[in-house]
Amino acid sequence: MIGLGLVTIWDAATTVYGTSTIIGNGGIQMMLSVLFGLLLAAFLIRTLPIIKNPDNDDIIVVGGKVLWFLAILYDLFTSFTGNFDLILGTVEGIQKTIMAIGLTLFVSSAPIGLSSVMYSDKYKY
Repeated sequence: MIGLGLVTIWDAATTVYGTSTIIGNGGIQMMLSVLFGLLLAAFLIRTLPIIKNPDNDDIIVVGGKVLWFLAILYDLFTSFTGNFDLILGTVEGIQKTIMAIGLTLFVSSAPIGLSSVMYSDKYKY
C-alpha cells in the first residue's frame, strides 16, 4: 500500500507537470495545475466505489463513471508528458517513447491499484 501511495504521488506530480505544460507555468496556472492534480488523484483513488456502483439509472452515478473515464484519459496524457520530459530527458530515439509509455501505464495504474487495496473488503470481485 505504501508503494502504491508513493507512485500515486508521482502520478499526481506528473499530472501537475503535464497540466502546467498545457496551460502555462504562471502563478495562477501553477495553482490550478496543483489543485487539478490533487483532484484527479483523489478521483482516481475512488475508482472502485465509482466503477462498482450498481445504480446505473442515476444520472449522477453514470456521470461519475463518464468523468472517471475522462480522468483516466487525461491522467494518461499528462503522466506521459511528465515521464517523457522529467524522467527520460536524456534518452533519445524510439526507446524514449517506449519507456515513457511503459512508465505511464504503471504510474497511472497506481491510484487504481490503491483504490483496489483500500476498498477490497467492501467491493468483492
